[in-house]
Amino acid sequence: MKLKFVICLLLVSSLFLNAQSTNFNMPIVDDDVIFMENNGVVAVEAEYFNKQSKSEIRQWYITSKDAVSHVGRDDDTHHHSGASNAAYIEILPDTRVTHSDKLIQGENFSNKAGELGVLHYKVRINNPGRYYVWVRAFSTGSEDNGVHVGLNSEWPEHGQRMQWCEGKHKWTWESKQRTKEVHCGVSKEIYLDIEKAGVHDIQFSMREDGFEFDKFILTKDSSYIPKDEGLKVTTLWPMQSYYKQIAASNIENKTLPIDDFPIKGTGFYKHAGGKWLGINPNKQKEAETSTSFTFKNGSYDLVFVGVGENDGQSEFKILINDKKLGTFKPPLSNDVFEESENNNGLWENVKLKKGDKITVVAKIASADGKEWARARWSGIVFAPVGKGKAIIKTPFKSNIEVVQNSAPVIKAPAGRIAIVADGNSPDPDDLGGTAVSIALLRAAGLENRLVHYSHSCDLIRNQRISESAEKERHALMQSSCDVTARRWGGFESITFLDAKWQKEKTIKDLAHAISVSTAEDPLWIIEAGEPDIIGFALKAAPKEKHQFVKVVTHHSANDDAGDFYEWQDILDFGVEEVRIPDQNIKLKVKLEDWDWAKNHPDPRIQGIWIQGKLAELDNIVKFQKGKWDCSDAGMVLYWITGATNGGLEQGNVDDVKSILLNYIEK
Repeated sequence: MKLKFVICLLLVSSLFLNAQSTNFNMPIVDDDVIFMENNGVVAVEAEYFNKQSKSEIRQWYITSKDAVSHVGRDDDTHHHSGASNAAYIEILPDTRVTHSDKLIQGENFSNKAGELGVLHYKVRINNPGRYYVWVRAFSTGSEDNGVHVGLNSEWPEHGQRMQWCEGKHKWTWESKQRTKEVHCGVSKEIYLDIEKAGVHDIQFSMREDGFEFDKFILTKDSSYIPKDEGLKVTTLWPMQSYYKQIAASNIENKTLPIDDFPIKGTGFYKHAGGKWLGINPNKQKEAETSTSFTFKNGSYDLVFVGVGENDGQSEFKILINDKKLGTFKPPLSNDVFEESENNNGLWENVKLKKGDKITVVAKIASADGKEWARARWSGIVFAPVGKGKAIIKTPFKSNIEVVQNSAPVIKAPAGRIAIVADGNSPDPDDLGGTAVSIALLRAAGLENRLVHYSHSCDLIRNQRISESAEKERHALMQSSCDVTARRWGGFESITFLDAKWQKEKTIKDLAHAISVSTAEDPLWIIEAGEPDIIGFALKAAPKEKHQFVKVVTHHSANDDAGDFYEWQDILDFGVEEVRIPDQNIKLKVKLEDWDWAKNHPDPRIQGIWIQGKLAELDNIVKFQKGKWDCSDAGMVLYWITGATNGGLEQGNVDDVKSILLNYIEK
């Protein structure tokens, strides 16, 4: 049987919700809570650590509206009001506040990662690779602005000495590494190389005491910069009760789960593995249990969390100090059991004092006199005044399955597509770009919409590349086209043309595609190289057809590189310009970001990786070294996902991966 998981946001366990200690240094999530990476990114609230280690000298303490710790020296004020989830953690005591305070190695300062105050978080990585680490912190001085990050009890160099200098006195995202040369840190140098998929222990350790930690994000996108509170937190949590989910919907909730009510001698018994209390109708028809209100004096919205049953409407009576607050009857359900907002009773603005006696009296009922409902319930939630109505509407996501590979939606616009690429110029990136473009069209089921593909459109050789090297590029580009098309299939009706060596044929072929264009069937031309071939084809095609041509471009390097036509000349034909952001930003990446293709068992995926690797091995230009570049394919990705109607203007490797692997798996 396929294991299902609950996806829930901002999950907090009943341990924290019921905490009575003033030292909030214990985990507030169950040990089996796992934070899930999806599409190359994962966010985690700092207070959701599952354990602390090496905490004899310094420990991390939670701060929120109702969680304030007093542990030695801590000079600054609390900052929970601006924190994500209205809570954060701080490592205490804070004995080195200013530079004049004595620095004690191994006590209030540690330049050795993993030595002091280690936090542990369970994170499931579905897409291995390099993850850049962002942390949201609050720094008030010069001695509370550093931390270390590690992986599975290892502390790599690029996880050490995370540093903040800017953004003082406010919650600030940063991902910089302090070096001897740059004390305020170097960008993009804090990262973890996670080589295998699975659950990993992401760890943070103290560098300076007094560090205030709100949230962290791991992302494969080196250009990503978090804003405000950052991404929402998504967790995997083995199937648990509806009560825990509703109780966790607001961090300020206080709870009395059924585990806090006595059972012996009450008439109740634990049902469904301890998820509910209920009454055995063969023994009695009523039951009563009481416990003490253990939280601070004040007013609350009281939410009683019951269970709907199809055998009858049981009645629940709530008493405070033996005085009736009210009664509640969950409606008859269609299913045997039902947990939802309709089965939650609500009393608003209830005044309570610590020590008040809370009593639940339950009476079973029958709809037909034969079968009896068992008055099942799971607990009481005490919410902030005014929040009760929202609490009872918390959706129960017990049947949601985790989708590991959610691909972008394919919704190509009307019309056909033509691609004009170079690849014979000094930049070899078109090898990978061509392979990815062809594969994307096939995976999207749009191979029949491709009506023209030409390569080597640099009609006059650049002196940076020798004549023999250029001939090699022509051959490699033709191979990238033909081999990829053959392996993926579906392109039997198209001939991949060499624009320079088959110039007239190429111009004629593209001109024909232009000449049959209409308002209902426009032609989208992907400018993945110099504009000359496009200009010659437009000149050869009927002028009245130019209005039905849309030219997609992403980089001025192509626009301005023509030997016969400049970009303005192309626009002067009356075509529509479709300009999107530079695709190099997210599609020119480090080689290891394509290891998933290198190591994939399917030869189609491996073949694509080979093309990009050939470009990286090229010895003509140096800026391709260490990079896997399919940037021009970003325009095809934009087109197949909607183009001007919501297409991905900044697609990334994970988008490409998802589309291709979804197709392969099918």
